[in-house]
Amino acid sequence: MTERVKTVCLLGARGGAAVLFGVLTLAWPQLTVLALAWVFGAYALVDGAVLIAAAWRHRRERRPALVCAGAGALGVVAGLLTAAWPGLTALALVVTAGAWAVATGFLELWAATRMRHQLGHSWLWRTSAVVSVVAGVLLWLRPDVGAVAIALVLGVYALIAGGLWLAAAWREYRVRSEGGARSWPRSASGARVAH
Repeated sequence: MTERVKTVCLLGARGGAAVLFGVLTLAWPQLTVLALAWVFGAYALVDGAVLIAAAWRHRRERRPALVCAGAGALGVVAGLLTAAWPGLTALALVVTAGAWAVATGFLELWAATRMRHQLGHSWLWRTSAVVSVVAGVLLWLRPDVGAVAIALVLGVYALIAGGLWLAAAWREYRVRSEGGARSWPRSASGARVAH
């Protein structure tokens, strides 16, 4: 599998998972906290796994790869926590989802800013990171809201972030297929970089 295909697949998987999560939570906002916890847990696990895979691919870029792996690990932990205790109360789900959104958002923002010269679409990553932080803060501002409000905030966040990741995948596909002769951007260390 070529680097271009791997990059497009990772971005597409992350965007597709987010859009699916957003559609499910917005289509059925009256989900019980139990169902919402399961759906959120599955999404956080997939998102975390994709981030860990991206970190592994860019392991030569030590700090950004570590940050990306850290964000992925947070997603996996959040997913496992909600799977292990699906009977979470709405408050526990808000705290878990909010902490995950804020922490991963800040980590992704740092990595995207640090790698802005190597990434052809770093603005999409930064925008997604800001949306993540905003969603987390919104959840924390009103931790007493019910499952419907949690579903709406998480659903809108997931649709926006998923759309940005799918746009990044499409952009990556178009740039690489149109400019087949173009070379991948290289970092100072000479390692190929693509997100």
